[in-house]
Amino acid sequence: MKRYLYVLAVLMLAFVMCGCGSKNDEDTGKPVVLRYNGEDIYLDEVYIYAETVRESYEEKYGTDVWKQSIQSDDGLEINAVDAAKREAISKLIKTKTLITKSGEYGISLTTSEQKEQEKAAQEFYDILTDEQINKVGLKEPTVAKVLCESALADKIYSYIMKQSSTEISDEEARMSTFYDMFFECYSEDDFGNITLYSQDKIDAQKKKADTAYAAIQNESGNQDMNISFLGSAKDLKYAGTHTMSKDEILSTYGQDVLDILYSMSDGEISTVVETVYGYHIFQMLSITDEEATAKNKEKLTEAADSKYYESLMTEWVNELDSGFSYSKRVDEDVYDQITFD
Repeated sequence: MKRYLYVLAVLMLAFVMCGCGSKNDEDTGKPVVLRYNGEDIYLDEVYIYAETVRESYEEKYGTDVWKQSIQSDDGLEINAVDAAKREAISKLIKTKTLITKSGEYGISLTTSEQKEQEKAAQEFYDILTDEQINKVGLKEPTVAKVLCESALADKIYSYIMKQSSTEISDEEARMSTFYDMFFECYSEDDFGNITLYSQDKIDAQKKKADTAYAAIQNESGNQDMNISFLGSAKDLKYAGTHTMSKDEILSTYGQDVLDILYSMSDGEISTVVETVYGYHIFQMLSITDEEATAKNKEKLTEAADSKYYESLMTEWVNELDSGFSYSKRVDEDVYDQITFD
């Protein structure tokens, strides 16, 4: 299961900080980035969360990611720095929100867990240079606080996810593997433009499909036949083996082909099937591909769990701090003191 809270004990500091233009809290003198649930969140604390995201992005996209745009979860292109800044705040808010549930669920850090985080904080703080400490204003108690809050939030997250009623059935997750001997009736250029064949060429493709099926019929006594190795299939541009879910088959081929495939047993070969794309001869290799089905079940479960978690988080954030949003609460002038390139 994908975790929403990064382990902070292995941070590697590589930010360049600048100290000008800070807005300071009257009591601490530290720059305030935002306020959430009645608590001022200071730059030094945000810095630690931002660093986990920086490290994650560079591992995933490369160290030059900060000059690029990346695709967000909703498919939009967004500047990598902006995306990272928002993700860091999101992780912080989720951590702060989760730990408010510690009393309700009776969850806390054990003495050994707390000592473990305090030791990690000491080790983390010891690798900082004087320049880094002075520029970010980071103190060891802040590191310990962040690590302990993250560890507590992690325990609460694990607990609430165990309460999720998410259950994906094997049928919902089923993936089928089949071979499609495809005699296409169209051409496609480099720009994706489709041109239908002339009727004469369509007729020729139909004849090839019928000839191939006749050859298969002549080998009908061969129980281990694999039609992908037939000579007539080797020159087919779009023929191939596919592993698809029920919904993927439906969206790709349509209901008629779905019905045909789901009526077949392993090893069975269809007759010539006509679709809007051309002519097909299908061989069902595995109506339930066990390995692919297991992976799909894990993927679907993760997506359902994520939806459940995000729904809870939205509800809890609204309860704690109605109207909270990044754009309304985050002081960008202060936050911009953390740079990623």
